[in-house]
Amino acid sequence: MTEKLRPIAVATASALTGLALLTLAACGGGGRADTGGDEPTPLPTPTSTKQVITEKNLGFMWPLTVDRGTAECRKGDQAVITVPDGTTYALNDRARKAGYHDIGPVRASGDSGDKVSLGVLLSRTMKLCGTI
Repeated sequence: MTEKLRPIAVATASALTGLALLTLAACGGGGRADTGGDEPTPLPTPTSTKQVITEKNLGFMWPLTVDRGTAECRKGDQAVITVPDGTTYALNDRARKAGYHDIGPVRASGDSGDKVSLGVLLSRTMKLCGTI
């Protein structure tokens, strides 16, 4: 690569990274209003590909209408969550394509009426896959 093109390539890569992060942040309405209540309870370091996660762990960023679930990374980086009634829902496209239920029925709405972003829950679940 010539020295004249190198700054353009770096700027383009930086712009694309910023656009990708902005797109991820826009995948939902954020969270519910932070009422200034208790601080979220930290999750312990995962020891396997599954981990119980609760509303208390994510606070106002909890994206579900149920108060807890078991997040899990299944084969092929399929991020899923199993809720108390035993239903397993997809958190990413890989899990949806594998046939897991759409998360819509248990996805919470934020104060603005938009769906709460799955970003934090998905990120925590992907850590179980070892990809983040």
